[in-house]
Parts: sequence; structure tokens; C-alpha cells
Amino acid sequence: MTGRLAVDGGTPVRTAPWPAWPRSGAAERRALTEVLESGRWGLGGGAVPELEARFAALHGARYAVACCNGTMALQAALVAAGVQPGDEVITSPYSFAATAHAIRSLGAAPAFVDVAAGTHNLDPERIEDAITERTTAILPVHIGGRPADMDRVNDIAARRGLRVVEDAAQAWLASWRGRAVGTLGDAGAFSFQSSKNLTAGEGGMVLMSDEALHRRAWSWHDCGREPGGSPHAHADVGLNLRMTEFQAALLLAGLERLPAEQAIRRQAMDALTKGLAGIGGLQTPDPDARITAHGCHIFMVRLDESRMAADRRDKHRAIEALRAEGIPAHPGYTAPLERGLPVCDRLCRTTIWVKHHVLLAGAAQMQDVVDAFAKVLTRHCRS
Repeated sequence: MTGRLAVDGGTPVRTAPWPAWPRSGAAERRALTEVLESGRWGLGGGAVPELEARFAALHGARYAVACCNGTMALQAALVAAGVQPGDEVITSPYSFAATAHAIRSLGAAPAFVDVAAGTHNLDPERIEDAITERTTAILPVHIGGRPADMDRVNDIAARRGLRVVEDAAQAWLASWRGRAVGTLGDAGAFSFQSSKNLTAGEGGMVLMSDEALHRRAWSWHDCGREPGGSPHAHADVGLNLRMTEFQAALLLAGLERLPAEQAIRRQAMDALTKGLAGIGGLQTPDPDARITAHGCHIFMVRLDESRMAADRRDKHRAIEALRAEGIPAHPGYTAPLERGLPVCDRLCRTTIWVKHHVLLAGAAQMQDVVDAFAKVLTRHCRS
């Protein structure tokens, strides 16, 4: 598409609004009213255990532990995996700060490994070089909902005697070779924060299939109690990380819509992948047939700095132009969790996000996104 950029006074590609997020309706109002009138807003209610059972079954896990937020779910997963003070946990620098905070909150240290440019996920070729005598776990991040290379991660972990904890905070219903993420390692943690594809404003979930890990995660999240034990018996040290019944009620209502919404997002993501391929100065994610379902939280593209005009290499200028065209492009992470890792540093400079609420508009509406990128990149690339 050609024409004067909207940021320079031209006609924007799109003026129609995009779907709002979060969504709510009669199902949410009914669920919240039922909890309100039940008088059981926390302990003893039925919504939390129902959510745990349904979320575990949906992902093919034996156990689930519902938490107050995603950061605490990740912390509980690390506790279940046996991470102790002084340990090192290998993880990605291209992630939200909570990935590192959950590790550090236990007195352990994140060991950051650079990522692969075409995936934004841990580069498996670099993991083994980062293993030391203090390493106890690998924490891959399924960033944006794209599964990490779990074949390689699990192979390295098995050979080196390490646990695997998946940060699946953005990866609901994503799958690798037909198996849901969050169930591919020893434990997996999900988030239900307000921006997420399944949300209650806040909330988190830990999945696992090992009974001993479930006991440790459950005890940690419920003040050191034992599952099914006396409420006044505290066998271990633990925190209060419990989810409320109100959160669970909202999530149960959202869970009914999630499979259909994810199908819409996946079709839209496929349309973007095809439509944006070949636009000069733009790089789309690397294909991988082992990814049998994407979590579709974020679609990520990269600006090719070698193709950009010298005065237009700042991605924020491209984002400003895209937003003027009616596309709510987002800069994503602009600083890595650890500086000095060259691929991650470059991705923070060049990656642009298209978030999941845009994808909910459906595949046909993605043509506006494609047209806007083509229009903007035509002006930003060297002639």
C-alpha cells in the first residue's frame, strides 16, 4: 500500500475500533453473584476446586494449584521443583520481570541465556554452556504463547539431572507435538492478569502430574498445610497465595469462551504470518512444525535494521506511524532482563507486538494490519 502516512497528515488505513479487552457479559455477572450470595468468598467455596480440575483436564495434567497471581504461581512451581537459596535457574532475558523475580524471591539466581532471533525463546544451543554446579533447573518462557523448544530443553535437563519449570504465563492451550505446554516439564505456571487471554484481573495456576510436586506446591500456596489435612496443622513453611472464589468464578466463565476465542486468534495469526511475509524490512517468526498450537497472546515481528533508513531505525517511530494508521502496535520489552546478550539486545530494539485483542477481530480484519505495515515500511526502508 502506498500513500501519505497518516502521521504526516494522510488518510489512515483503519478508523474502525478493535475488539475491547477484557470481555464480560451475563455469564460473568451470574458467576460473581452466585459467589457473592453463597457467603463463601474464599476457603470452602466450590469455584476454585472446579477451576483447578477443569484447567488441569483441559491441559492434560493430573494436578492444578490455583494462586492469587501468575508471579506467585511461578514461585510455587519453583518451590515444587526443589529450587533452594543459592541455586541457579537458567532462563530467558526476553520476558517480563516476574520471571526473574520469582527466582530471586526464593534466594536463587537467574542465569540468563540468550534467545534465538526467530523465536524470541531460549536458544537451546546456548543452554549447556550456562550450566554450573549450582544449576538446579531450566525455566523456558513460552513468550507470546509460542512454545519453546521443549525437545532440546528436556533432553538437556534429563542428561544433566535438572528440573524443568515452564513459564507458560502467556501460553494457554498452546501445544508442542500435540501436548499442552505447562505439562511438558516438571511443573508449569500460567497467569490470568488483566491483559491475558484468560483473565480475572489477576490470578495464576500451577500444573503438574507428579504427586510429590503437587503436595509441595499446594503446601507452599496454603500456609504450609497438607492437602486434605487439618486447617490448623502446618507441616511446612508456606505463604498464603490462594485464589479467591471471585477470581475463580470469572475464570470459569472465561474458560467457556477460551477454545473458540483461541481458534479465532490462531486464524488471525496465520493470516498475519502469510500477509506480512515478504514485506521489505520486516521479519516474521520462524516456522516450526513441532508447534501444534500457538497460545496467541502476542504476534511478534522484527524490523530488519540493515534495511532501515539511517534516521528511521528507532522502532518507536514505526510504532507511532502504525498507531496513526489505526493499528495498536506495541513496543513490547524495550530492555532485556540482562544486558549484553546480543540477540536479546537486538530484539528489544527491533521487535513490535500485535496483541491478542487485535487478533480477536478475525482473519479478514488482519488485512488492515498488513496494509498498515506495508505502508509504513515503504517509508522507513532505504530505497
